[in-house]
Amino acid sequence: MSFLGHLQVLVFLYALLLFSAESRKTQLFDTESSADDGAEHENYGDKVDARDIPLLYLETKIQNAPVGSPQRQEAQKNLLEEINHRKKIDQNIIEILRLSLKKTDVLDLLTSTRTTGQPVVDDWDCYKTLVKSFKNQCGAKMEYDMKYAGGLANICNMGVDVKKSVAAIEEACAH
Repeated sequence: MSFLGHLQVLVFLYALLLFSAESRKTQLFDTESSADDGAEHENYGDKVDARDIPLLYLETKIQNAPVGSPQRQEAQKNLLEEINHRKKIDQNIIEILRLSLKKTDVLDLLTSTRTTGQPVVDDWDCYKTLVKSFKNQCGAKMEYDMKYAGGLANICNMGVDVKKSVAAIEEACAH
């Protein structure tokens, strides 16, 4: 499929997402509160992270397919695979940070950013090497998985040896 074809599909999915999110008022996963405790459940409204469009697309396929149909079962299987992939990537990046930095408390490094005016990363060769290794070793895709690119940039910005970080990526993603 050409670039224009992919773009048309994405525009269609985004339009479908906006329409369905507004009309159906449901969510992918239930919150901890139960329906009878009076708590309002979150809905997506008009704003959805672009990385979550594949999940919402699969949810829509599940909802639109007849119960017990092969199409519904396939969409449910694909949704479960995507969720499991995301969980694995989440676990991998935390382990990569722990191994690279020799720290246990690394969650703040997933979202920390540099101050205004500073480049995102100082050592672009380090960053490109880690991103490439992360993609190759962990099976990272561009959609969801690269939301952790900032964590990889933080490793480079902290001056960690690139070879040690690549080894950490290999170790974390080996299991």
